[in-house]
Amino acid sequence: MLGPEHVGRRVAVRVRLAEPERGGRFRDVTGELVEAGAVWRIRTGPGTEVAVAPGTVVAARAIPPKPTPFSEIVATERLLAETWPAVETERLGGWVLRAAEGFTNRANSVLALTAPEGGTDAAVAAVEAWYAARGLPPKFSTAGPVTRRLEDELAARGWEPQLDTVVMVKALNGSGYRGEAVVTDAPSPEFLAQTARGAREAVAARVLGSGPDRGYAEIRRGGALIARGRGATAGDLLALTNIGTSEAHRRQGLGTEVLAALEAWGAARGAARAALQVEADNAPAIAMYRRLGYAERYRYRYRVGQALAAAFLAGFALRSNASLVALSSRP
Repeated sequence: MLGPEHVGRRVAVRVRLAEPERGGRFRDVTGELVEAGAVWRIRTGPGTEVAVAPGTVVAARAIPPKPTPFSEIVATERLLAETWPAVETERLGGWVLRAAEGFTNRANSVLALTAPEGGTDAAVAAVEAWYAARGLPPKFSTAGPVTRRLEDELAARGWEPQLDTVVMVKALNGSGYRGEAVVTDAPSPEFLAQTARGAREAVAARVLGSGPDRGYAEIRRGGALIARGRGATAGDLLALTNIGTSEAHRRQGLGTEVLAALEAWGAARGAARAALQVEADNAPAIAMYRRLGYAERYRYRYRVGQALAAAFLAGFALRSNASLVALSSRP
């Protein structure tokens, strides 16, 4: 049988019907187990849940996740890239090279969703030269099964994996928000100071952006910024990033408040789904987002050319140890 340890897993449940329907006495329910207590709640689709009484269950088991279509992964990655624009980009066939003076991995890596022209050897050499010219280590963002062949080729060349990350998605229902968080269209100086993470705040401001497709949720008390988060819309997607709460105010539900404010903001601007990215080893955060209705759709990681990255770090450390913080920034 299923229990709390299966929450977040895909399950198949057979339920005995109190009033048999035409064609059978049972009903089969398949989906993500959201809750396993006095009532089991199973999410069978975006915005759709089925409540099951455990006493009516004839059989139940966890099953492998349903594969996410390649088309969905590619579309989501492209929209996420729109909501987190690098300062400088250049196309290389089906690849997009991105740089932002080291501020975050996503804005300083190659988005490689389709094959490059001229073969992998020549394209990888071009990537190495492009990032070397900007004083950055060469890095790829590889989106799960879509880039499996590229991952194998990079691994064979000695490129090391970094930061396995889970992309979680939730359908938005358009409900309003009446809480404490306030959403504006530009980051405050305090927001930038908390999220720049060693980079120049001017660079962080360019990547974060401002305007009608950007939302910055803040909770302040006594004038101090104690919780914040960023939303950005592209197509039907609301991308959520930079969710954070000050250490003295954690475990008070403020992060959930910020998320709710941004979800309402995004839905009001036409977003049908929200996406966020969580490091795969952050089990508490993943569990929290699952409770809030988010489900894993796919994973990505970075591949870094270690020999070139090591040489870059050795030289860069001589110029500014403080700037090293930017190399391990998120997302």
